[in-house]
Amino acid sequence: IAPATLTASATADSKVYDGTTAATIASRALAGVIGLDDVMNTGGAARFADKHVGEDKLVTITGMMLAGADQANYTLASGDVNTTADITPRTLTVVAAAGNKVYDGNTDAAVVLSDDRISGDALSTTHSVAVFDNKNVGVAKPVSVSGISMTGTDAGNYTLANTTAASS
Repeated sequence: IAPATLTASATADSKVYDGTTAATIASRALAGVIGLDDVMNTGGAARFADKHVGEDKLVTITGMMLAGADQANYTLASGDVNTTADITPRTLTVVAAAGNKVYDGNTDAAVVLSDDRISGDALSTTHSVAVFDNKNVGVAKPVSVSGISMTGTDAGNYTLANTTAASS
């Protein structure tokens, strides 16, 4: 008696952008199991085709195998399957740190922006306006920053949490 051939299928979970191609197997199924035989597909690794945000992205699952008390009665047509899942944008929070300045009669401020991007991502944040609350001398003066935006190869993987910031 030769083993019956089963066809594996699987789905993958969608995820928020994390800078990797790692995917998680959400569910598994086998077509061709006879009666109530104890056989299932298990194992395997899932990977998105690339790390970037997108809908219905290709996910390749490789290395699935059979398990269960009746697994010897079956063979798997292939332990590799394709499915799709989404990678959604990660929220990027931008923080501004204002520098001190010598009185010059105006409210213009110099700020340095920082953010919580994934390490290694190609992304730049900029602002259009940074101003002190008034032109007068003072300590720990409030600074308002507006027009925060982002550019770069990986900018499409993020959504801005804020387009304004405050510093002192």
